[in-house]
Amino acid sequence: MPSAEIVGGGIAGLVASIKLARSGWSVRLHERSDALRAGGNGLPIFENGLRILEALGLHDVIETRGHQLNRWIIRLSSGQTTHEYEPFSATGGRIVMFQRQALVDPLAEAAAKAGVSIEVGSRVIGAERDGVLHLEGGRRLEADLVVAADGIQSVVRKSVAGALPLGTHRKGAIRLLIPIHPGDFPDGNDRVAIEYNDPGGRRIGLLPCSSQTMYMILVALLSDSEALQMPIKPELWKETFPTLGRYIDRVGTAGHYDEYHSVFPPAWHYGKCVLIGDAAHGMTPALGQGANSAMMTAYSLGASDLLKGSLSDALTAWEAKIRPLVHFTQKFAEGITEGRLDPKNDIFFSDPALRPLLSADIPNMRFDMPDMNAVNGPLPSLA
Repeated sequence: MPSAEIVGGGIAGLVASIKLARSGWSVRLHERSDALRAGGNGLPIFENGLRILEALGLHDVIETRGHQLNRWIIRLSSGQTTHEYEPFSATGGRIVMFQRQALVDPLAEAAAKAGVSIEVGSRVIGAERDGVLHLEGGRRLEADLVVAADGIQSVVRKSVAGALPLGTHRKGAIRLLIPIHPGDFPDGNDRVAIEYNDPGGRRIGLLPCSSQTMYMILVALLSDSEALQMPIKPELWKETFPTLGRYIDRVGTAGHYDEYHSVFPPAWHYGKCVLIGDAAHGMTPALGQGANSAMMTAYSLGASDLLKGSLSDALTAWEAKIRPLVHFTQKFAEGITEGRLDPKNDIFFSDPALRPLLSADIPNMRFDMPDMNAVNGPLPSLA
């Protein structure tokens, strides 16, 4: 039985582990934390990601742990509505909000059921291209395949591909979950996401993940350092968003700050080591496609026939097939973050250029190639 060592117990690592284990691999997953904790964030899963969850047999998770939106509203910082969308009409599919932990937990359960060995507190410190992992304490593991799903600061990527530069972008974000209070949805519809945009670059998103909990994101330019201080300065944010005081008052000392980064490795595979998720294609969160893209690369890797012929040829074919779509997603998100593709913050997902991404059927590897001219970002040559 072929063996795989997967580094990283997030969404990408779990999806890859499930698919590989179900395909006959002996899989061990390493998570450096002492539990598979996902942090206090929410995330939107679009139709391209929902198809993958359904292909994994997690239909009930979408229904019971997700919160499907039926409206998306874009407003100015004053509270004036500029656009209102029905998600299916705008995107061609569903948008389901999850608390991140509510998605990680059932994926971990499915992985365990598939026979994946999950080791928490397992700290990988390096890797070798011939399929070797090095762990703290001197432990050395050999495998037929090493999968790096260890994030934008990937230790495995650095070991096998060198210290690649991370793209830096002009924004940062404070993310947190807040409780929903009576009166937050006056019309009784708690399936409405609202984003508020200020011409000065500040932005607040309010996205319900359930009837009790809302994902809140506060975005500002890096040059607006006062807005990105932690804990936040409530009066500063209230001055910009005078109608949102009731939500800003719930932040308190909560929140996790992230700067926007991206990465574009020359290749996604090096010998027996392969990169997926943010380790391979970290992107700015402007499209909300980080988790969806991670599932796309993870699932398609696990579904590939990696044992037919040479592993190198199989990984090359996998990367050549999926990377153009993911690269397009990275560049589109980057263009929005730069203010180049959506200067008025009103495109949402209604741009026809995004349909190849949102309609992608990754489980059956059926999708149209996107138009790279739409993002002005040519695909790098693939190794």
